[in-house]
Amino acid sequence: MSSVHKHGETCLICEESKTMGIHILHQFICHECEAKIIEAEVNDEYYRHYLSQLRKLKLANATL
Repeated sequence: MSSVHKHGETCLICEESKTMGIHILHQFICHECEAKIIEAEVNDEYYRHYLSQLRKLKLANATL
């Protein structure tokens, strides 16, 4: 499911305010980061960064 917000939300991955993206476990991921995550290879420069940021999903869900 896509989400569009007039003023934007902060992306969990890039931490920038974006207007279009998805919500996973009540956390927002922008379309640009979603595409980068899907296409990422294990040896990509930002792969570890994606993993680190995605771990926040588990932590955020634990507090719900």
